[in-house]
Amino acid sequence: MEIVIANGKVTSETGEIDTPQAKKARRIANFLPRPELLRDAVIVHNQDEHTTSIRFDTTAGPIRILLPVAQGFEFHVIHDGDTGPRILGSIRGASLSVRAVAFRISEFMRTRGLK
Repeated sequence: MEIVIANGKVTSETGEIDTPQAKKARRIANFLPRPELLRDAVIVHNQDEHTTSIRFDTTAGPIRILLPVAQGFEFHVIHDGDTGPRILGSIRGASLSVRAVAFRISEFMRTRGLK
């Protein structure tokens, strides 16, 4: 599933979202190695903040994997809690294949008991 946030409104229309970040998020989500991650992954395109992320509902609440805005940066893992967003960590791998990034996301979630 994909959702778009634009002008403060949330919609599920993604026909016009064809950025490199959106394509990469879709490919990463397709290679998630665990069925529970693959089933629960939601790609969020926030056009107001110019970001793309993959969101999961976990035991600790919603977690977003924020894709890097440019090559060479890291993926940020953000917990959206009651007090606002908080960075839990980062995942290096902007230059890795999407399959390797999907594996690292899965391992990050598994080793922290999030999913």
